[in-house]
Amino acid sequence: MTGNTEQGDFREEITLSRVAVSSFTASTVPEAIIVDAVRCWRDALDSQFPVLPTLFARLETNGAGFLAPAIAALLALHEAWSGHRFQAGDRAASALTTDESQLLDSLETTTPPPTAIPLRPGLTGPLRIALRSTRILVRRVLGRDIGEWEAPPAAEDAPMFFARDEEAAEMRDGYTVRQAQDAA
Repeated sequence: MTGNTEQGDFREEITLSRVAVSSFTASTVPEAIIVDAVRCWRDALDSQFPVLPTLFARLETNGAGFLAPAIAALLALHEAWSGHRFQAGDRAASALTTDESQLLDSLETTTPPPTAIPLRPGLTGPLRIALRSTRILVRRVLGRDIGEWEAPPAAEDAPMFFARDEEAAEMRDGYTVRQAQDAA
């Protein structure tokens, strides 16, 4: 009997924490949380603090700790792709840096930021996937999408797709080519 009561209490705590997070995220703008996370990530790297625990703790103040691995991976991939250090603003600054602004635009459109020539163009595909994955997690964790100023649609269980139609066809063609090369 004690196990059931404890399990029941645990389930109640989960439900209560979801309610608390849902009511908090209703007034929280995802862009502000992402910019704060980016600045925390940069500070942790520059200070040589452990990045994921530091970023998780910072994001968890907004009930968004689960975004830490996605944001850390996205920013590391962005730096490798572009070949330059991601410029994050000071935590107290209200103005966005060019990199922060481009990151928010990239998350909204799920396309890499405009750049003359990326250092590693082969990372463009993985960068697109990281942008989409982070955007999906933002929507799931915060209950709102990037650039979305209204309440999310009621269909929370609607499927999410990772590629647009033209990209899906392109990926299938690439897969078919790789299969033929592997078979040869």
